[in-house]
Amino acid sequence: MRTKLLLTLLLAISFTSCQFFDRVFNKNKAADTLVVWEAKQDSIKKAEVLKVKKIEEARRAKEKSIQDSLMRVKEMEAKNRFQVIIGSFKVPNNADEFQKQVTNLGFNSAKIVESPNGFRMVSVAAFDTYSKAANEILRINRSKAEPIEMWVYEGNR
Repeated sequence: MRTKLLLTLLLAISFTSCQFFDRVFNKNKAADTLVVWEAKQDSIKKAEVLKVKKIEEARRAKEKSIQDSLMRVKEMEAKNRFQVIIGSFKVPNNADEFQKQVTNLGFNSAKIVESPNGFRMVSVAAFDTYSKAANEILRINRSKAEPIEMWVYEGNR
């Protein structure tokens, strides 16, 4: 009986030790930790993919917006490509001074138009057709005793 008691006591001590329980009952804990880590890694990858997608969508939207703006500018330029020119200058300061003088004469929409040959032209109006620009010259000079020399320049072809 002593042997059985001793054997039972020995078994009880060996099965109740901390190392035994850690080996037997914590096998799944390591596996659970691995599963949690893999799930976190998967979530991080998905978040990164979404972030890249959003950045790409924002870039595409910005690019489309820029293209749309450029298209509108080109349409506006094409729409008013016939300029009524009142003076043309090779020296930039002369064009700037003449623009001020023309504005003082009552041409409030006077602006500088650059030409491909390097001249700076002072425009008093812009139209979408040649005939409208020519009619504007006639209208301006109709009441003048001495007509102002002006011509139509077709730009932005």
